[in-house]
Amino acid sequence: AFFAVAADGGLFPCSEFIGLSEFRGGNLFADPIDEVLRSEAFRKVTARKVEDIAGCATCAIRHFCGSPCPAEAHEMNGSMQAPGAFCELYEEQVRYAFRLIADGRETDFLLDDWDVDTEKTIDLGAC
Repeated sequence: AFFAVAADGGLFPCSEFIGLSEFRGGNLFADPIDEVLRSEAFRKVTARKVEDIAGCATCAIRHFCGSPCPAEAHEMNGSMQAPGAFCELYEEQVRYAFRLIADGRETDFLLDDWDVDTEKTIDLGAC
């Protein structure tokens, strides 16, 4: 389960919803987490499916952008059931990334030695 905690203990489906009272599912100090996760505020977000959003349902990149962040869609469009305000930007980013991969250039923009000591920093055996 995923949630964000506001400074006052308010629980929200993600940090982008903090401050939007209609998405406050409860309080960390007062409410059982399992009830918060089943609250109407959380259900509004967890029930959202990209296939149900007009304009996203048939989009080729719908599973890469997530249609996008529900909070972004809500704040920019007044509804979580609307495409994101930056839809065209996301589409171009994904298409560009795929072009780089198809051309064998997926590492062109990585810093030299970006992965040096990765195994020391991240315990890959724990995954």
